[in-house]
Amino acid sequence: MLRRPSRPVSGVLALSALALVVAATPASAAPQPRTFAPLATFAVDGEVAEILSATPDGRTVLYTDSELGVVGLVDLSVPTAPRQLGSIDVGGSPTSVAVTRDGRYALVVVDDTTDLTRPAGHLAVVDLRTRSVVRSIDLGGQPDSIDIGPSGRFAAIAIENQRDEDVEVGGVEGGLPQLPAGFLSVVDLRGAVDRWTVRQVSLTGLPGALFADDPEPEFVDVNGADVAAVTLQENNAVALVNLASGRVLSSFSAGTVTRTDADTTDDETIAFDDVLVAPREPDAVQWTADGNLVTADEGDLAAEPSGGRGWTVFSPAGAVLFTSGGSAEEALAAAGRYPDGRSDDKGAEFEGAEVTRMRGTDYTLIGSERGDAVLVYEHGQDAAPQLLQVLSTGDAPEGLLAIENRQLFLASNEDDGSISVFGLR
Repeated sequence: MLRRPSRPVSGVLALSALALVVAATPASAAPQPRTFAPLATFAVDGEVAEILSATPDGRTVLYTDSELGVVGLVDLSVPTAPRQLGSIDVGGSPTSVAVTRDGRYALVVVDDTTDLTRPAGHLAVVDLRTRSVVRSIDLGGQPDSIDIGPSGRFAAIAIENQRDEDVEVGGVEGGLPQLPAGFLSVVDLRGAVDRWTVRQVSLTGLPGALFADDPEPEFVDVNGADVAAVTLQENNAVALVNLASGRVLSSFSAGTVTRTDADTTDDETIAFDDVLVAPREPDAVQWTADGNLVTADEGDLAAEPSGGRGWTVFSPAGAVLFTSGGSAEEALAAAGRYPDGRSDDKGAEFEGAEVTRMRGTDYTLIGSERGDAVLVYEHGQDAAPQLLQVLSTGDAPEGLLAIENRQLFLASNEDDGSISVFGLR
């Protein structure tokens, strides 16, 4: 990703007609929902901050730095004053990290690929007490995302084996298929670290995938039943995998967005009155409390302009329960964060998603990589989320992390190497 000049962080931006304005209300009125307030913007040591995880107590945050090949640690004991705790060399280019439920280990997936026709990677198991790599497990391919479910029994790893964007396939630069195919790795976390085993789950030949022999899994999220939701971004599809059995339960196409409220022209004028017909091509995925799926519809392989330019709530069977339509980009525009220079490409590029419950309220947070912002929704009903606010972040938010037990939300900003810290108020 090309680095861009950073913009000043201005905290929480109000929306004119689209945001909920927290105002004084009569004593008899219903209480206003809580919102997030900026607490700190922390510049990490190193080059970039991409994906985040945290220890169970929420006081130590880990971030991946693919440029330096390390995982950094940040002391978040005082959220208004984060403090660097050093970094750990993981022997390659880390793409994602997750902390085990007991807080003992950080699992870091590392890309070792030097030739895209021969993808390679490993899982670095880091003992957080000694801050050392205690085991390296060959993954047999190029990893992108990792998640550990609430049970703590399994880690699911999306092995993308990504395409070469300079290779022309079927007249499309960077087109598919480009083998070898990606897959899902399942790590059984029972027992001592040296007894952990890894299984591969094939994701080829799935219904709904555009290029079924080259799935290219992108992002994974595991629910309480140890079912992994996996986005196949370039295939415009989502797959559900039972981690205990290693069986694909189902898959579905993410479908096409057809709208008349898009801005598809880079003309220094923001006007949401263009036609957009494009596959969603989801990146991040999250399970909701009601067992549905939230996707951030970034776009990727399709001809420009591409992507859903918003976010979607799906049932596990693939039915669309909610779609943001043009409202997400309109909210950015109202907050002064819409990137008109990307209108003829993928627009605001909604890439990250986080679903959390804090103080009895369900929230969905959607990150805009190009808008340098995160949209916050109250998600009491999956079919009817309500926009609360737009949070200004650092440059190009990549990883989103809710720390529920401390009512904190963090965004790691790839292009300026910072972490934005917000607290629920």
